[in-house]
Amino acid sequence: MKLRIENWIENNNFSEDVNVLFTDAVTCYKARANRASLLFSYLAFLTILKERIIEGTKPNLFPQGEWDKLISKLQNEDLWEANVFDATQQQEKIDQATKQRIKDPIFSLNDNLRLQIKYWKDRRNDCAHYKDNIIDTFHIENFWAFMESNMSKITIEGGMQSLINKIYKHFDPTITPPDKDITPLIQEVEYSVERSKLKHFWETLLNNGEWDFDLSKRKQELISKSLEVNKDFVNDSLIAIVKANKFYLKDFLSNHTDKVLRFNFNEEEVRKFWKTQLPSCNNILGLYTSFLRNGLIPQNEIAEANRTIISAIREYSPTINEHQILLGNGFLNTFKEEVLNNSSFVGYKSYLWVNDRADIISGVIKNYPLTMI
Repeated sequence: MKLRIENWIENNNFSEDVNVLFTDAVTCYKARANRASLLFSYLAFLTILKERIIEGTKPNLFPQGEWDKLISKLQNEDLWEANVFDATQQQEKIDQATKQRIKDPIFSLNDNLRLQIKYWKDRRNDCAHYKDNIIDTFHIENFWAFMESNMSKITIEGGMQSLINKIYKHFDPTITPPDKDITPLIQEVEYSVERSKLKHFWETLLNNGEWDFDLSKRKQELISKSLEVNKDFVNDSLIAIVKANKFYLKDFLSNHTDKVLRFNFNEEEVRKFWKTQLPSCNNILGLYTSFLRNGLIPQNEIAEANRTIISAIREYSPTINEHQILLGNGFLNTFKEEVLNNSSFVGYKSYLWVNDRADIISGVIKNYPLTMI
């Protein structure tokens, strides 16, 4: 059976140099050559960072001359390792007089992550110089967990911006085939974006590009996939943003009726939605029956909700499951009260009133036995 780290390596598009080092690390781990395994793992880690610098774009506020010297050192087999580590430890520089940033770091990392990298560099030295500290299998496993959790954060743009860029590329048809699965990118959110920045991350993706009264198919795909694969803390701010924008909420729920429960509506929110927003949604019956199926509408409000829906729809073409839910919630009784027993149904020029409702009337006749009508 494959180790978790082996699956992680396969799921990432690392270079051949990196994969060779990881292969040696795993081989040594299985042979219980712990120091060698941790050393190879650390070298693979730094090689990934070296390649990100060489292939990356210079931070805006970073002197071109220093950048050129760094690239040159990274191509020197005797100097590259120390310089990659130094790059992870560099911080932004602030002008004390103006309090303005005057130099960008190479990697946009928080202090805690820099300290963790330094810790693993010290363990690397324990292995390379055979110091007294014991190196056991749990050290290797912890380092692999550290890489899985943080590799996507250690980028020149910063983990969040790097992921945003990758998502934009995913939706660029000139770069990415339309059928490519976005799941791996969405799963990176947990590790690439700090919790304090999740709200900003989702706002950047949802409120950028198209009008804010519309959720494009791409944005709906992002939301749906995140609700399926990410943990609650990742989705909390996403859900809050969608709920706060009535246009987003209508668009998304109209096309993803199975996700209704993920929004944790309270009774007031449910009532406000079916009273004010549901009548103008697409797929009104599908969304309404989802609310009914999940018991979100109080029993004493269902007749009122039925009347709201009957006033909004102009045809009745539910699925078999939707029809059964409506049947069990008194939809036909409300229909008879609101339509068949309405004075406009038989009054002067009633044909004008009936014509406007011909499709819903015929749909009800098709779906309900005549004995019930």
